[in-house]
Amino acid sequence: MIEIEKIVSTITGGLAIGTTFQPSEVGLTDYFVGSEGGEEDEDTGKVAIDALTEPLYPQPIEPVYPLNRKVIAIDSTSFGLGFVPDGIVSAIRLSVIIKEAGRTNHSLERYGPYIIPVTNQNKEALYHNLYRTVYGKDPKGIHAPDCVKMLDRVRDLLERYVQLEVAKNFKESLILLDGSLIGRTVALPEFFTRRILDHAMGNGNSVVAISKSTGLTLEPSQRSILSLLDGVCGPCHVSGVKDHISQDKDRYFGDIYVAKLTPLGEPFRIDIPGNAPIKHSQILSEVAGLAGEYGYPEELKLAHMTCVFSSLEILELQAVAVATHHLIMKEELRRKLFPL
Repeated sequence: MIEIEKIVSTITGGLAIGTTFQPSEVGLTDYFVGSEGGEEDEDTGKVAIDALTEPLYPQPIEPVYPLNRKVIAIDSTSFGLGFVPDGIVSAIRLSVIIKEAGRTNHSLERYGPYIIPVTNQNKEALYHNLYRTVYGKDPKGIHAPDCVKMLDRVRDLLERYVQLEVAKNFKESLILLDGSLIGRTVALPEFFTRRILDHAMGNGNSVVAISKSTGLTLEPSQRSILSLLDGVCGPCHVSGVKDHISQDKDRYFGDIYVAKLTPLGEPFRIDIPGNAPIKHSQILSEVAGLAGEYGYPEELKLAHMTCVFSSLEILELQAVAVATHHLIMKEELRRKLFPL
């Protein structure tokens, strides 16, 4: 297990006794709830790819199950449990799925759930302390966002910390991340992306970031780069996408592929560092060998499934938050005004 006690002590603060609490509504018919991590690091806007002077032709992928390689997948999720007068009480959980070399079964390391109060009064200290703990430097000129957005920042920082620890402590493994390899965003500074990838490379690890959606678009059509494989059956990939990015190309830490990992699977954006210890073609083959339903790698799917919250868990966590912080339940105003 990864040592994250210093992270937990930073994010799990307290609230004044007697604070009112308005819990979020949870539909029991919706078994799983929660918001994913991983996609936010794309950044705040779309990045255009210039008009292609040469067509990008799909190349076949030969799926090969990485039996003799350790595979690690990381994902996190969060949920706003409810609101207090000056903020939000939330829950965060993270999962690490591990397939050992020479085996096909999986083990799970799960961190959380952690109940995190974020208020207008504590958010600056929370963000700065967590930033220093994870990144090892002061967040000069960076201020905490609003309380709801802080939930995403806390989840991002926890996930980045675990990604770095995995890159540092595992060797010759295939590390699957949900998202993309990008720097120079508030959520993921450039120096930290480099730190993760440098440690991974030094240990012979292959990092693969997989996105289900992307802000990268084609000009002049303004369609997603995922449309490059419209009507094409997999397993196959289109390479050379990064060469055509027309804005801030240096923010992207690796080659960018659009790939379908199964014959009738969905297209994904896949980022692989340029200095990967093995050929990208071999990495894509191994990732395709892990693909399950709809072409998504089973290990990443398991990481997601084991960190999202069920509706019953949300009700339990709301009760724990009330008991732990001595909160006073408050009925939603709309229900008072419009009981029918």
